[in-house]
Amino acid sequence: MNIQHAILGLLRNRALTGYDMKKAMQKSPIIYWSGNNSQIYRALAELENDGFVRAQVQQGEASPTKKVYTLTNSGKGKLHRLSLGTPELPEIRKTFLMQLVFGGNLTKPELESLLQQYSDEVKGMALAVKGEVSSADNMSYESVIVELALENIRQSYESELAWIEKVRSVALPLAAEASDLQEKGREFKMEFIKVQKDGNDYIKVISGQIREEQNGVDLVAACAENGTDKVMLPADCLSEDFLRLSTRVAGLVLQKLATYHIKAVAVMDADNVRGKFKDFLIEANRGKLFHAFEDMEQAETWLLAEKN
Repeated sequence: MNIQHAILGLLRNRALTGYDMKKAMQKSPIIYWSGNNSQIYRALAELENDGFVRAQVQQGEASPTKKVYTLTNSGKGKLHRLSLGTPELPEIRKTFLMQLVFGGNLTKPELESLLQQYSDEVKGMALAVKGEVSSADNMSYESVIVELALENIRQSYESELAWIEKVRSVALPLAAEASDLQEKGREFKMEFIKVQKDGNDYIKVISGQIREEQNGVDLVAACAENGTDKVMLPADCLSEDFLRLSTRVAGLVLQKLATYHIKAVAVMDADNVRGKFKDFLIEANRGKLFHAFEDMEQAETWLLAEKN
């Protein structure tokens, strides 16, 4: 991705800070970027030196000083030239294909588990894109283009899910049997119900426990299958591993949910909230996508409230 093109494009309609741009790039399904903050600020410095963006320092009484960037007329011309550049072919890099090609000794249960994990990840990405809509005027050229771009991404995920089903139907029957192997953790498999209240839906865990990072993927898949982005985690589903920070299970699972913009709430037993885990919850509760409460009713009220 041309980082300068992305920055100029983000600035075309409004002024932004470097931090605003980072958040927009991370959230947008259209802008592919996996860099770090220093890349953004380096590119901004170059664009400012070239006269394509203008920086203004804003000082607030209750907030720290920040530098806000706007697009100059020269920058608008630069953006136009970049948008007229030769289109790049899409990069098709799927490490999952390498797993399959080099996994000739996978047993049928192993292949089925691998396909299910990949399917759940793709469903999570599809769910994250599903709610994306253009913020511009619905009748404008820009709005239509943005919606068509999002449609392109959605179709890619739908095509990938259809391909996974084809692998299941064609390749899975040919994989080696392993009837003597038991699926790992079957007794701990989580089950969910869909709860509807006041016109809102959420997923509630009714059996099983969160014991590993994969359970975060399971939660994402359950949301995708039920068309919701909200999860209720009762106290019974929070394993000792989840409550012990040294295992990193809680952090990995909550990060997985945050990646797909899924709002989650946990109902915690007061006796389990202590030490370093208590500090972890205090920090987590400052965010907008995860909170913990001792009372189920309070938890449900927060979960069903609109995201800010």
